[in-house]
Amino acid sequence: MLNIETKTEIILHFNKMHLQDPTIPMWVIKAKGQTYYVDHVDVDAGIGFSTKETPDNPHTKGSLKFKGKINITTTEEGIAARIYP
Repeated sequence: MLNIETKTEIILHFNKMHLQDPTIPMWVIKAKGQTYYVDHVDVDAGIGFSTKETPDNPHTKGSLKFKGKINITTTEEGIAARIYP
């Protein structure tokens, strides 16, 4: 589905629509200008993060920013993302 093998900025935040409909993936990931909806996120050891506050955004008040590589695949459990060094 997605495989970025160079370090890039990755933004992760909770998908509030998941609270209304649990069939909608829980997490939103933004990377390289694209948005992906995933059910599970693994972050390898050695990947730090910082917070990104957006108080004026009516939808997302905050998110986590990672700098790393990312792989998103479809599994039996749903859509999974792995952020790695």
